[in-house]
Amino acid sequence: MGRRFCILATAGHIDHGKSALVKALTGVDPDRLAEEKRRGMTIVLGFARLILPGADGTGEPVQVGIVDVPGHERFVRTMVAGATGVDLGLLVVAADDGVMPQTREHVEILDLLGVTTGAITITKADVVPADRIEAVGAQIASLVAPTTLRDWPVVATSAKTGQGLDRLSGILSTLAARLPPLRESSVFRMAIDRVFPIHGRGTVVTGSVLSGKIAPGAPLELHPPGLPCKVREVQSHGESVPGAGSGQRAALNLTGLDRGAIERGMELATPGYLRKSRYIDARVRILPRKERPFLSRQRARVSMGTSENMAMLVVIGADRIEPGAEALVQLQFLEPVVAAFGQRFILRSYSAQTTVGGGTVIRPTSRRDRPAHPQTLASLRRSESADPTQRLAEAVRRAGFSTYTPQRLACEIGIEPSEVESLLAQMEREETWKQIGTMRVHQDTLAAIEQRALAYLNRHHAGKPTEPGLSKDRFVGWIEARTGPDLGRAIVHHLVAKGEITELGPYIAHRRFRSKLSGEDAALLETLVEEVARAGFDPPEWAKLDSLKGLSKPRAKVLADLAKVEPRLTSFGAGRYISSASLSRFKETVGELGRDGRKFKLADVRDGVGQSRRVVQPLLEYLDRVGFTRRIGDERILVGEANE
Repeated sequence: MGRRFCILATAGHIDHGKSALVKALTGVDPDRLAEEKRRGMTIVLGFARLILPGADGTGEPVQVGIVDVPGHERFVRTMVAGATGVDLGLLVVAADDGVMPQTREHVEILDLLGVTTGAITITKADVVPADRIEAVGAQIASLVAPTTLRDWPVVATSAKTGQGLDRLSGILSTLAARLPPLRESSVFRMAIDRVFPIHGRGTVVTGSVLSGKIAPGAPLELHPPGLPCKVREVQSHGESVPGAGSGQRAALNLTGLDRGAIERGMELATPGYLRKSRYIDARVRILPRKERPFLSRQRARVSMGTSENMAMLVVIGADRIEPGAEALVQLQFLEPVVAAFGQRFILRSYSAQTTVGGGTVIRPTSRRDRPAHPQTLASLRRSESADPTQRLAEAVRRAGFSTYTPQRLACEIGIEPSEVESLLAQMEREETWKQIGTMRVHQDTLAAIEQRALAYLNRHHAGKPTEPGLSKDRFVGWIEARTGPDLGRAIVHHLVAKGEITELGPYIAHRRFRSKLSGEDAALLETLVEEVARAGFDPPEWAKLDSLKGLSKPRAKVLADLAKVEPRLTSFGAGRYISSASLSRFKETVGELGRDGRKFKLADVRDGVGQSRRVVQPLLEYLDRVGFTRRIGDERILVGEANE
């Protein structure tokens, strides 16, 4: 089944009869302003509806929404706004004037915006002889030869006599039937080209629907401000409709917004899809007629959607773009803008006198990069890959540890949100990303933070070689400051599993690190271990050990830190250590008492080891904490492996 809706934009020099042609085709005068009628020129966008007979064999008519654009050079920004998101172009050239400056510029804009389907009409055919029409046709053929308009059919018409209008309508019907099917999308986008109040109804905005569908009651976001709103009513060409979609003009009555918050050039979109940014990466083509190269860091006006914004164009990997050449660039805007992958735009000179080129968005949200660095160029090329999996992998890599949603990723790489999960699954099969805690991150992102964390750990070891390691809490905090909450421990666990670091009680150490003690301190540590071992099940508090008497606080702290990671000692309470050998004997006695699931009391253990309640109780509480035993009232049982 063919398309039932499409949008057509006129193009051409001022006073070449665009508005008169639209009126002759539709019966609607698109020049609605009194000033336009007085001056005989289009100033703002005009709109009309053309119903064409279907040419796809179904017999169903096609509704063509016509956007009539200004032809004066001062209103090229308005022309670009009207040509955004259109399906068909209609280039208008007057037979008496022939090709004029704005004819050339409008052809360039249609070509740069990727309008590949349309027709060309030579208007005012009734006022010139046949050989003049042939001459103008030759001018047009030469003009459009290097562009996407080269194969567009040409027909001579007269709005005054009706000459060629039926043939033009037939051509448009055929072209509409050949348009590719509309892409089904769950994402609604509409660039706003008009804003006006209606008494008793509130604010109404109009535009060409770029993607998706909209119906009354639907929530939307207004961008760039990101303000939420809701649709009260949908109209198309002055009639209330149950909904509107791609290929249609729409007027939306909005609620939840102040009239002053909405401006022409803003965009409405499905919530969560667009995100504003001052940096957009793109591929740009400079027109061959430009006399001089476009220098990096030169300013330009960027017309995208229905907006125009100032930006500095930074060329990636070069210092200029030669006329007729393409390059990868970063657009650095003065104010945040919104865009999506693959969106077309026009570049105009800073003075806004001429069109200098156009481009396609590659990364709608970016960050300031080093333009001369080879990695910047390589990354951007991955982001414009024809393979959506590669584009997704690069988007995930650049996201780092930032959270992302299917909608955001879909906007970044130009796919439907519903397609994201299957591509992520493919990345998982290829081990492109890793699961860290609850977050999926690119393997390069994980490798980079792990390398930085290990370097940080080694710097600590180099600065404090006598310490057993770095505090685990401090290490986790350092990582989370550079990643995000709850990711530090997951990354530490990953490094431990890889064998890169070792957990030493409350400390973390690099796998190759060994604490460097003086001979005197090493001998003293041995003395302390022996003193604790001699005390058996009843060692004194660490601070009260005889071997520590008379030591300075710094030396005592070094030895206390070493005790925490000394494998021959086990901490069973604050400032309390027992030799690991004594603890093993204590556990053996407890294990015998609880064999085969038998319950036992503290008194049983006391008698088994021949110690007082004062000695046995803290040791049993330690075994409870580590899961060796579990207390049930006044009794205990062995837990898990301890009972095997």
